Amino acid sequence: MSADSEDIGSETPENTGKSTIKLDNKDKEILRLLNENARLTSKSIGASTNISREVADYRIKRLTKNGLISGYITLVNDRKLGYQAYVLLIQLQNYTSADEKNIISHLKEHKHIKWVLKSSGDWDIQTAIAAKSTIHLAKIIDEIDTICGKNLLSYELTPVVHLLVPENLTFMLKAKEKVLDPKDLPQINKDITCELEDLDQKDRRLLKALATDARAPIVKIAQQIDLSADATNLRMKKLQKTDVIKKFQTVVDLSTLNYLLYSVFLKINNYGPKRETQIRTYLHSLTNITFAERIIGKWDMRLQISCTTPQEFEKILQSLREFLAEDLKYYNFALMIKEYKRVSYTEGMADTD
Repeated sequence: MSADSEDIGSETPENTGKSTIKLDNKDKEILRLLNENARLTSKSIGASTNISREVADYRIKRLTKNGLISGYITLVNDRKLGYQAYVLLIQLQNYTSADEKNIISHLKEHKHIKWVLKSSGDWDIQTAIAAKSTIHLAKIIDEIDTICGKNLLSYELTPVVHLLVPENLTFMLKAKEKVLDPKDLPQINKDITCELEDLDQKDRRLLKALATDARAPIVKIAQQIDLSADATNLRMKKLQKTDVIKKFQTVVDLSTLNYLLYSVFLKINNYGPKRETQIRTYLHSLTNITFAERIIGKWDMRLQISCTTPQEFEKILQSLREFLAEDLKYYNFALMIKEYKRVSYTEGMADTD
């Protein structure tokens, strides 16, 4: 089968003169599979989507060339490595485009920041931090304060407790919303107590190699950490088995498809295990809820909603308000404009563990 056959997605020029990528169902299924496991081979993806390995490989390269796939990261268990994750919401003041660019550039380079996002709303920048202790956290916050300087108006800091809905692309597949039973939900590790893993330098170098290149061939990774391919593969499997590595995930830039992404923060009364299960079940039934996590502090929950229009977002938000009814104390949201950084195993973890 040739690369230009009708089984390959097509590119269509916009009125602006730029190319925009059009996805067919094969492309969307490939993205879904890669999001579940970025290390799936082209052969395996081809078998799952009923296309050849060559066509699967071509499509993946094409999605990367067009900027829809922006990378492959390895998700790690922060607590297994002695870290706590925090969400930091930053509000700026009296800043120019040059100020914003400088602040974002420095935040991207910070070795303990996992995520940097420009947003519109009450928060200009959203970040995620990994800290070993409150003293370490204070040091990181002081450094961010210095980076923002006179342009920092305020910030909100909230610890991440656990995942509620794994990041997903189900909304792209247009699956029908359905009523779920709580027993059908995927298991989540709440890490009430979490035993630290004793990692040696080879393990750390392996995690560093996989951090931003999770799809790298095992031979390439083995060369980077000076081990055989078999030994490297065994270490990788051990890190997965002990839950140090949680997932190999594809980073997808949905803005290239003109999707709208919103961060939604909720404060919920009477929050407890039973109510959380009810809410989580409901969130899993909504295909536009593409991520959710439990946090504490001013907010109890952070969601990501993906949709095509502001009207669709308002409809989803109204559904959430109606489901939570009297339990919803207050909420806020921000339009996610551009993601500048996303890693899970930071340079700081590699340097100081």
